[in-house]
Amino acid sequence: MSKYTLMAFLVLITLTHCRQREDVKSLRAVRLSADVPVVTADTGYVIHKSYDIFYNGHVTMYKFDYTHDSFFNGRLVTHELRPDFFVFQNDSSFGYNYYPIADPMMPGGRMRIDSMFSKNGFGPFSFDSAFKHHQPDSLYFNGDHDLVKVYTIDSSAQYPERNTYYLYYSKKFKGLEDNFFSRSAGDENGFKLFKIRIIAHGSYYPGYNMVLPQREQVYEMKDIDINNTAEIMTYFGRYRKEVLKY
Repeated sequence: MSKYTLMAFLVLITLTHCRQREDVKSLRAVRLSADVPVVTADTGYVIHKSYDIFYNGHVTMYKFDYTHDSFFNGRLVTHELRPDFFVFQNDSSFGYNYYPIADPMMPGGRMRIDSMFSKNGFGPFSFDSAFKHHQPDSLYFNGDHDLVKVYTIDSSAQYPERNTYYLYYSKKFKGLEDNFFSRSAGDENGFKLFKIRIIAHGSYYPGYNMVLPQREQVYEMKDIDINNTAEIMTYFGRYRKEVLKY
């Protein structure tokens, strides 16, 4: 190898490492969580669900968990949660699944982003259209400097209980796109919707012949620490190499 070839090789290695460091530097992660109350004639409980989103330049990755069951001779051998990493370029309509543990029962490779969201994500609200002609009953900044908009929906014959919606907006999540909050309501002067509280105040429902107690439904986006940076960057790297070809 000539000294010029060696120098070119060393420059390429240096540039690659610099780009990798910049990629890691721009990495950010948030968690979307939901707490949804369920009431039956006998009991009540709360369903909790969450998934993570990783942002790295113009590429985004979602981490969903799915339930994996395996059987042997008709008996359940394994019942566990396994991760599914779904990566896509921000202006694309398709993404790619990556599984740390190969699973022939799960859809692999290329998949429409909307299909993945409808299967695994939270179904967005339509606040922009629902509250288009409804001014907030209250508008204020809380102690964390978040903009809070409060809407009260009175009871009706179909829904005989009053509901109060609290929409929280923050500048710290400005510019972050997601499949739930971004589709539920647009930004408010640079403030992004990041938390929703819905309080159902309880009432008697004649159609079910039962009284529903007061309930609170909460959706929230929070920043999270990344403890497995190397693994996360591996999937971003595979996507860039295999799909974007760089």
